[in-house]
Formats: sequence, C-alpha cells, structure tokens
Amino acid sequence: MTDPWGISGPDFVVLYIALLGAVLLVRVVVSGIVTSRAMRTDAVRPGPPPTVYQLAFLAGGPDRAVDAAIAALVDRGQLRVNSYKQLSQAGTRPAEPLEQAVFDAAQLKATSTIRAYVRGSAAMRALEEGLDQRGLLASATAKRQARTFGLVLQLAVLALGVARLVNGISLGRPVGILVFLVLVAAVLTVVAAVRRTKTGARQPSAAGHRLLGQARAAASGPVPAGMLAGGVLLGGAAAAVALGGWAMYPDEELSAALAPPVTSFGGGGSSGSSCSSGSSCSSSSCSSGSSCGGGGCGGGGCGG
Repeated sequence: MTDPWGISGPDFVVLYIALLGAVLLVRVVVSGIVTSRAMRTDAVRPGPPPTVYQLAFLAGGPDRAVDAAIAALVDRGQLRVNSYKQLSQAGTRPAEPLEQAVFDAAQLKATSTIRAYVRGSAAMRALEEGLDQRGLLASATAKRQARTFGLVLQLAVLALGVARLVNGISLGRPVGILVFLVLVAAVLTVVAAVRRTKTGARQPSAAGHRLLGQARAAASGPVPAGMLAGGVLLGGAAAAVALGGWAMYPDEELSAALAPPVTSFGGGGSSGSSCSSGSSCSSSSCSSGSSCGGGGCGGGGCGG
C-alpha cells in the first residue's frame, strides 16, 4: 500500500511534532529579538520637558498615569474619597486633558474602575503618542509584525495538518494521533491570533529608561519640593505616585484607600481610622458619611 505523500503515518506524526516545536521556538526567538531591538532606541527627539504623567506612563504604563492624576486631584481637593473608597468630584474641572478624563470618570467610582475608563481615553492616547513621537517608547509596529509572522507560520502548520488529516480519513487510515496534534495546532493558532490583536502595555525604550532613571535620581536628591530638576516638577503627591506607585503617596491612610485592593482583611467598620458621627475633622477621623480630600481630612476638609 502506497503511503500518502510518500511518507508513512508514524513518520508524518514525528515530523509534525517537530514542526510544532520548531514554530514555537521560532516565534519565541523572533519575538525576543524584535523586542530587544525595539527597546534599543536611544535617540530622544527634541521636545518640551516630560510631564509628570509622561513619567508615570514610562514607570508603570497607563494605570500609573491614571494613579498620578488621581493623586494630583485628591491632593488639590478636586476629588474626594469616601468611606467606601470611592472617588467623587469635589471642585472645579481641571484643565489638563488626562486630569479631565479622570475627573469626569470620578462619580462614586473606585480607582480600578477609573483606570479602566481612562485607559482607552483620547487623553491617554495623546499621552502615549507624545512619548512615541519622542522615541521614549519601544516600537509597537515591529512587535506587531513579529506576531503576524508567528501567526502565519502557525497557520501554515495547521493547514498542513488539516490537509494530511483529510487525506488520511479519505484513505481510511488511522488518524487518532494526528487529530490530537491538529487540535493542538489549532489551539496554538488561536493563541497566536489573540496575542496579535493585543498590543499590551507599551514598554520604555532605552532612551525612556534613561530619562526615567534621571528623574528618579533627581527626585531622590536634595531638591526642595516644587523645584525643577531634569525638566520634571519634583515633590508633591503626583510625582511620588508617578515614580513609585501608591506606596509612595505621602498620606498612608489615603494611600490604602486609593490603591486598588489586592487582598481583603475583613469588611465592615474601621480600616485604620475612626469615623463616628459628630466627630471632628482630623488626619485620622472624619464625620460619618463624609468625604476626605486634599491629602487627608485637611486641606479640602470633611464635607457633611
């Protein structure tokens, strides 16, 4: 009996397994090379000094930029945090585009919800484009091209397996193992297609990493709050969160309220502060049902 395509079933299975492994290896290697080259961009195009939100994007992506904007607005008393860890508007609408997007989304919403809302906003896209134009982000085009190449290879292997499977079934040959391998190839193809559609968070280029390192070094140096160093306004809640996340927010109580929860330590009553009806406004106590803004209960005060 003549073997289809001039190769026996067992030999084709071995060859197909080798092809699946080879394609996976090629995808990993190509992706690594492209990512490495994309991040080597070292030339910064001329432009204005980076804003605190651009630095936040470089340090932690879109979510960090949103966190920095929330920190700035709470610090200025334009947003308040209630006892349910929800943010609400408390002052005039800001002029800065990203702050506007955060302000508009803050309608009794938690930080995680505001992040999701602002992540795809026009203000966030403009922020990303500004960094991209200055060469501070790794190329997204190259990464997408590499994933497209990997998807094409995966589709080719899947098509080969399907063609052999159809041929084997038409000849009445046993195809149990090949069916399993084709299913594996189909799953890998779907994964490759999904990865291609998802760009993921943009990573800083070499120039972006250098700029971020300079800002962190300047911020940790003996520079008074509000002074300019490396083109960045240092000091203040926004800069602290931009470079270090919520853990660096100057008010620990507000930091715990604003940071998206990772684990829950029980619900109900207090979370490190006492809120009783008729109590006075202090850094650790607010009146029942009130909101705090402006860096704790001070500044913006407690609203009834």
